[in-house]
Parts: sequence; C-alpha cells; structure tokens
Amino acid sequence: MSTRIHIAVIDDDEAVLDSLRLYFARQNTETSCFASAKDFLSAIESGRRFDCIVSDVRMPGMSGLDLVRSLKAGGLAVPVILITGHGDVDMAVAAIKFGAFDFIEKPFDEARLLAGIHNALDKKRQPEIDATELQKLQTRFNTLSARQRQVMELAVAGLSNKEIGSRLKISPKTVENHRAWVMQRIGARNIAELVRIAMKIQEKPF
Repeated sequence: MSTRIHIAVIDDDEAVLDSLRLYFARQNTETSCFASAKDFLSAIESGRRFDCIVSDVRMPGMSGLDLVRSLKAGGLAVPVILITGHGDVDMAVAAIKFGAFDFIEKPFDEARLLAGIHNALDKKRQPEIDATELQKLQTRFNTLSARQRQVMELAVAGLSNKEIGSRLKISPKTVENHRAWVMQRIGARNIAELVRIAMKIQEKPF
C-alpha cells in the first residue's frame, strides 16, 4: 500500500501505546493513541477520521466489544482489529459478529498486526462475497462430518479446544485435529475469518 495510512490505537496500557506508536512510525504509518474508547469516540465526534482502528478488548469503562457496537450503531464503516488476552476470546468472537474485522491474541507480533491492518484495508476495497463464492462455501461446509460441524459451531462461539473437548467428551487433541481440518476445508486462515464465513453460510450462527 503506497499511501500513508492513519491508525487509531486504543489501549489503557501506556506501554502498549508507546510500543505501537514507535513501531508504526518506523513503518511510515501515522498513529493516534487513545487511553480509552470514550476518548477515541470524542475524537470521532470532533471530526477526526482514521483508516483502521486497533483496540484492546478489556478496558475500564467501554470495552472493545462495546466500541464495536457503538461504531456499528453510528454507521462508521472503519475496520476494527481487536487485541485480546486468551480469556477474552469469546468477547472478541462476539465482536466479530458485530462487525470487527479480526482479533489478535496477546502477546502479539507487531508485524503480524500491521499485516492484519493492511489485509483489513484491502478487504474493505473488495466487493462483498457473491452468490457463486457463497455456494462454494456452502459446498465446503456440507463436506464436514457431524462432529466437525459441532467443533466448528463451538469454535465460532469462542470456546477453546479444552472447553470444546469437555462439551463433546473428546480429548483436546482430537478437537485440535477436527478444528484444523475444518479451517482447511472451509478455507479460513484464523478464527475471525471462520466466524465471518459461518455468518455468510447461514443467516444465523449454527
């Protein structure tokens, strides 16, 4: 991407803000940092605009999930990438269903985050999935076994392999194998993409 992009980073951890500000500056990317979602929304209300938003999930006051809901309600179509701790994955999955683009678990690699930002901006420029592609996804989904569909359903609900194994009374390793096959068969690179695909395939989550 040749044009300089402007990213909003929202996190109540000052060390995270400083680290990302320095990293993005070295990548010729403009960054505005906010200590809370409310501060960010105030900037939006004053007329500031951003190409992409990176937000922590769990913050005092308004959470990352609440922020995504607020942006959707306000009709602001800007890609949101969430930074989440392991225990917040279910919240991050819920945010994907409300329109967030992706989530990255801590500790995260800064280069991976930047790649995710560029991917989000590229996807934004592409047209919505067409009927032919949707049919392909449905066909792939139909090839999954009943057990694989169960694993997919629980994965897109935000459950970990251990939690899925407990629910289905199978080992976490077996869940991992099923989950890997589901991701490969469906063509999803990560759980966020799997959630979006699941939403496309059916009108409501499994």
